Amino acid sequence: MEKKNLGRGLEEISNIFLSTKENANENSHQVEDQCEIQETVTVRKKLAFYNDKNVQKNMARSLSRHIEKGYHIRRIYLQKNEDISTPGNRIHRKENVIISIKPSI
Repeated sequence: MEKKNLGRGLEEISNIFLSTKENANENSHQVEDQCEIQETVTVRKKLAFYNDKNVQKNMARSLSRHIEKGYHIRRIYLQKNEDISTPGNRIHRKENVIISIKPSI
């Protein structure tokens, strides 16, 4: 029984091929033709703008440029702060708006 198992093992090993450095490029092209390769690359950018009188316009321009280049919006977080002062009363109002993509049902 051990000889039969050993024989079967050798038959399986004989299907593996080895190549020299000269043939490595040829073999890699053959392997690429026989399979599908999928690569996933994640790139994260953090954009920060100096707080000056044009910061809102600069942010909007940057957003527009990225959309034109093919980026997709997943979520936008907006915040609005407002101070309302009247005689004898002061109100600080803060509003947050989150715009996001909801998965389809």
